[in-house]
Amino acid sequence: MVIDPEVIPPSSNKGSKAGKYFPKWTIYSSFGIGVLVLVGLIKTLLPLIGMAFLLAFVWSQSTTNRRY
Repeated sequence: MVIDPEVIPPSSNKGSKAGKYFPKWTIYSSFGIGVLVLVGLIKTLLPLIGMAFLLAFVWSQSTTNRRY
């Protein structure tokens, strides 16, 4: 049950605890958008990180002096 903040004066104990009500669909939709943004960032950054590690490995192998 939600306490309507306009009914209780803010100076009372219950009035200070009465918060603003956020609809559930706003919370769920913001969570869904956050997941989509996170997945997009991972899909973008993961190949770049992999290529950087591969380039570092190739660079380290090409700069070592080996005598056979």
